Amino acid sequence: MSDIAFTDFLAVIGAGTCLYWAGRVVRLLMRPPGEEEVEAGTSQSAPTGSAPRPPRPDAPQRTAPAPAGIPPAHVAAITAAIAVITGGAHRIVHIDDGAGVSWSAEGRRLHQTSHTPH
Repeated sequence: MSDIAFTDFLAVIGAGTCLYWAGRVVRLLMRPPGEEEVEAGTSQSAPTGSAPRPPRPDAPQRTAPAPAGIPPAHVAAITAAIAVITGGAHRIVHIDDGAGVSWSAEGRRLHQTSHTPH
């Protein structure tokens, strides 16, 4: 193995290690409040296979009125999906329609014009 190949190998190992630790830090920062005690074993955890925990009592359960253009069933579906994903740790404060498709058309144009002609 040449010196350059060995250096490249070490660079790949170093980059992988950096990615691993960055992922651990992001997961630590994204953890919902109160989960630290469960992982540390200081609180009583529910047995495996039991029903999911109810929302925290200190979490506000307010719902904003649905905007005029979005049907209430869609707002309920979006709210339920976010509650499942985040474990009820967050609430929706604003729902807005997308800005359109101009951003994707612009991205395609930039990508296609970035290639050098043959």
